[in-house]
Amino acid sequence: MDPNAVNSWGWFALALVNAGLAEQKNRSRLAWFLLSLLLGPFATLYIVAWPAVPEVPQPAQPLDLPTASLAGGIVLSVAGAAAGVAAYGSNSWVGWLAAGILAALALAAFVVFVTKRPRRDGPVSMRDLDKLDQREGLDQR
Repeated sequence: MDPNAVNSWGWFALALVNAGLAEQKNRSRLAWFLLSLLLGPFATLYIVAWPAVPEVPQPAQPLDLPTASLAGGIVLSVAGAAAGVAAYGSNSWVGWLAAGILAALALAAFVVFVTKRPRRDGPVSMRDLDKLDQREGLDQR
């Protein structure tokens, strides 16, 4: 086997190990993996010698219905488009049926998103501000 290939695999393995070490010290795996590809054992030395970054707890935010329906609608739209392309290539009625069902489900998900998303509070235009002023007796005209 070519010695350069062996060295390349060793360098790659070291970069993977460094990515794992960096994750244990609350640092970015990807950044340290890429840096380790360039620096090799020197990156290992930096990771081991530097103290760990204190972990900042992030509060978990539940996925609300509008966001989930938007994400689902996007996924269903892409799947429906893929099924339509596949059906076009094979001239299969089953593929067209699948594409149609996926498109209908995507449309339903988008409708749920539009109807259930939170509305903005307060006036959004000058006309709405004028109406609000008139209701409160603040019209200065």
